[in-house]
Amino acid sequence: MTTVLTRRAALTRQDLVLLAAEYAELLAAARATLAAAERGESDPLIHVRHVLAKRGQLPPAGARPVVLLARSAVPSTNTTEVDA
Repeated sequence: MTTVLTRRAALTRQDLVLLAAEYAELLAAARATLAAAERGESDPLIHVRHVLAKRGQLPPAGARPVVLLARSAVPSTNTTEVDA
């Protein structure tokens, strides 16, 4: 199940805290990935891969990066649950 934000629902404080925590975790994983790559570690992407896998957000095999970037969008502010 994926939560989609829409304009009609107001975000609660709990929603914002959760969103900030998830953002902080992803940002930390991205920074750890860059540090690992700079140190020459064998699998620097493990940090980001772990966070994305935990959320079911790994890209499909063979996905083109430019397509994934083109599909990114900022969600609106209402929430509706949809099957992923």
